[in-house]
Amino acid sequence: MQSPLFAALVKGNVRGKQMVEPRWKTFEEQVRGIAALIFGRPCDPGRIAGVNFDGLVEISELETAAIEISIQHDLDKVRQGITRLTLARQTLAVEATLLRGFIVLSREPTQAMLDAAAAAKVVVASLNQFAATYFEFPRYKDARLAASFGSSIDPVTGGIDTVKYVSVNYERVGGGPDISVPDIAQILLNGHNIVLLGEYGSGKSRCIREIFSYLSKNWDVTFPFPYAINLRECWGLDRGDEVIRRGAYTLGLDDLAAATVRAFNRGSLILLLDGFDELGSQSWSTDESRLRQLRARALSGVKDLVTKSTSGCLIAGREHYFSSNEEMLSSLGLSSINTTILRAKDQFTDTELEQYFDAAGLAIELPSWLPKKPLICQTIALLSDDELGQMFSIKSEGVEFWNHFIRVVCQRDARINAFFDANTIYLVFVALSRITRTRPANIGPVSQRDLQDAFEAVVGQLPVEEASAMLQRLPSLGRIGAESQDRQFVDMFILDGLRAKDVASLAIVDDPQRQKVFVEPWINALEPLGQAILASDITSRVDQFRQIAARSSADKNATLASDIVSSICRADIKGADLQGLSISGGTFTELTLNDTPVSNLTISEATIRHLILPNSPPPKVLIQTSLVEKVSGAASFSGLPGWVRLESVDQFDSVQTVAQIRKAGLSPAHEILVGILKKTFKQKGAGRKEEALLRGFGAGASKKLATEVLSLLMREKILDRHKGDEGWIYSPSRSQTARVFTLLDQLRSSNDALWSSVDNLN
Repeated sequence: MQSPLFAALVKGNVRGKQMVEPRWKTFEEQVRGIAALIFGRPCDPGRIAGVNFDGLVEISELETAAIEISIQHDLDKVRQGITRLTLARQTLAVEATLLRGFIVLSREPTQAMLDAAAAAKVVVASLNQFAATYFEFPRYKDARLAASFGSSIDPVTGGIDTVKYVSVNYERVGGGPDISVPDIAQILLNGHNIVLLGEYGSGKSRCIREIFSYLSKNWDVTFPFPYAINLRECWGLDRGDEVIRRGAYTLGLDDLAAATVRAFNRGSLILLLDGFDELGSQSWSTDESRLRQLRARALSGVKDLVTKSTSGCLIAGREHYFSSNEEMLSSLGLSSINTTILRAKDQFTDTELEQYFDAAGLAIELPSWLPKKPLICQTIALLSDDELGQMFSIKSEGVEFWNHFIRVVCQRDARINAFFDANTIYLVFVALSRITRTRPANIGPVSQRDLQDAFEAVVGQLPVEEASAMLQRLPSLGRIGAESQDRQFVDMFILDGLRAKDVASLAIVDDPQRQKVFVEPWINALEPLGQAILASDITSRVDQFRQIAARSSADKNATLASDIVSSICRADIKGADLQGLSISGGTFTELTLNDTPVSNLTISEATIRHLILPNSPPPKVLIQTSLVEKVSGAASFSGLPGWVRLESVDQFDSVQTVAQIRKAGLSPAHEILVGILKKTFKQKGAGRKEEALLRGFGAGASKKLATEVLSLLMREKILDRHKGDEGWIYSPSRSQTARVFTLLDQLRSSNDALWSSVDNLN
């Protein structure tokens, strides 16, 4: 017969395959199997003095254990068992052999059963209680779940992450279908090993926590036990048994340490090891072969543990830590034949994101520019309503959230290693961001020498001991390839802001340090987020940064000057006189001239990804002989204002449809104006019904605004109207065709009085 607990084993399919049978097919087999583990000897049915027992264990020549097993929860049945065990004890006593008697039930015994057994010096226990004499898993489980799993914590307070887990799938490195937590648990129960890789904040530790919880549900059925260790707490340990003991000590379960080692030695622990990248090497080197040796030495205890394990084992860490998968498997004591390598996905899918925020009790839609990383979403979930409103307002442009998030990232990593504070990690980040300014791939590469130089520039000395671990596992840095030690930034969201902070710091360093930057030939410019972050930092020091831009442009760093100018154009100020600043050969990702008025600026021979023209010509501004990918505010070369003289433009604003008009960045009134003019002057037909003319511009305030624009066009005699069978019909005044076509080409740069009149309607 099977016990209720045995029958409760999950019977669902895993990827269409039936889960493997548990170790024991019957309740009696289960108890005998546990007894064999407890005593370290075989347990089989047998006879003493002509009496049959469900289980006998010959502990030694002088000691035997006899076990009565019953699924009947009955006091009389227990008394019968006590009588049989007492008789056997008397028989063996004649032979000078001690008998230890056990009665194992499917449920917890009643007090009457306990009293009867105690009088006869017999142990009566439920299956769980009997199993706990081998390893007190229920006590360990409670203590483990009350502690943190790696970096699965509240990133602000350091407490346990309380947001409900969202079921996600994990990628197989090398191909194959994605798998879930239940799938992973089954692989481990089958005795296979798993390596879980992922970048910072991708949810590796949370995955381990969920696997632990999943395996814990049926520990007394599957038998082995999940045993989760934060490897960051195991620095300097060279032997596997030391790592096992440390896992108990850190939970305050010192009395369980020996039993845990025994359970491991008997193959009863499924190891869940989190953070192989958090075990630091003991010195630093820029030599690749030497670094391999250092990593191998740091992981010697883990390798010893994994090599000796006879059950499934899961090990997690950051993907970029090793130079190759071959080095990783060797350093961790794993075989490619018996190991599945998985990767935690960097970002939530839209469905997972919605589920995550639902679980957190939030109704929020992330801006399109914000990565959907689990750590970013967790950080958002912990914000108050006021903080959410402030950090994701249109005016903020993401600046407030970036400042908050970078503090979270650095504080989170500082908790891993007490030798470094969050500010040191932040400053190393900023130093590394400057190094990437001259790299051809924008995001890197960053060599081991670069890591060393950045650390030395911040701390004032070469990295040694624990410092090497911090540098090799910095969040947001990943390997550029399987066989390379070089790193690259994997998160442009972080890198862009760090570059902005680096530029902002030029105002507080001495002149010799600034001069070093002026002669560096930067090629990678700030993205719009970085420009907004820099703009918030230089608002009160515009003139100081204008001077920095002038000096850098006069030397070799026109990109630095471009960054400063593009950021000034976003600053929350009334205007900026740049006093004749001239930038030649600069690089702009986005130059928006329709926010903050600037004057006295010349840009030549520049590369501009996106040029956004203002509604009116800025005083003494000239952009000439430059290459532009996209122009907003003009629809063709003929529509460019006289102060913009470009060599080439790949794309102008397309305003063929209402949707495209809205993407052009025009004001609501100008959107309506352009839409009406396109429909009447550039589409076939002699006239347009009023309903068709206003279709696509909404209702309410927009409809009122559209009516005002129509009235203005009537007054300017650009449109005529007459009564049709189904309402007003609007027709273009063909004498105004040239004027209208010029206005549609120039858009925001138009000097036409009609454009200005419509601007007054907003």
